[in-house]
Amino acid sequence: MIIDARLCVILIYAVTLTLIKGDHFNGGTLTYQVLQASETDISISVTQTYLYKYSEVYCNDTMIDEQSPPLVHNGSSDTFNCSRHCNQAGEFLQSPRITSRCTDYSKSLDITVGQRTDLIHMTDDLYFLIMLRSGSWHRLSLPIELAEPLLWSVSCSIMLQRKSNSEYNHPPVATMISPIYIPVGILQAIYIPTIDTDDNDEVRCRFAGDIDECGDICYPTSLPNGTELLSNCTLLITGEKKGDWYGVTIMVRAC
Repeated sequence: MIIDARLCVILIYAVTLTLIKGDHFNGGTLTYQVLQASETDISISVTQTYLYKYSEVYCNDTMIDEQSPPLVHNGSSDTFNCSRHCNQAGEFLQSPRITSRCTDYSKSLDITVGQRTDLIHMTDDLYFLIMLRSGSWHRLSLPIELAEPLLWSVSCSIMLQRKSNSEYNHPPVATMISPIYIPVGILQAIYIPTIDTDDNDEVRCRFAGDIDECGDICYPTSLPNGTELLSNCTLLITGEKKGDWYGVTIMVRAC
């Protein structure tokens, strides 16, 4: 997610994919859902959503209606990598590609949205972390000590272990705008909407904590001093000066 400090308050929706120039990426999300399961096998859908600058990643109504051609990323042949507990990843090591199809765009807001969903068959009772890392973030104001281009990471923990009631813990889904425009010098409370299909679960948010989760865009160096993220998924932030751009990487979990 990207935050732009300005003198007005405007909310915009975005997430990312496709390379034309070096600063097209506005953020992204990665999540999965359990579809079917037997005693030993399970089918999951993995959904990637990415946001780009429309001025650099083109989309039109025909591309949306026909779902063709795909948005072309400089690493369109790339796939996700397993970064932790990979001995359990099984068939996911043949992971889906990252090339997405355009689902929405706005010329006035300079946004292109790309998304794809892949069906993957796996073995039950697995746990591992998948991660995609690349560059081409919108030019950011922080962290100031790192040279451009900054690297970003999108990651997701795949947990296919059953709970005590023999059901799976379905992961929460977060829907967020990017970039979000905030006023300078005024504390803003930005609530991150989340959805969880498990009624008894409590959804919590935290800042991403290491290079696999956030690349170079990691708290606290990527955000103004005093920025906080409450466990109820509310971001408290104050813009420092007009024209600043900040990146924030947030992990959403249910427990």
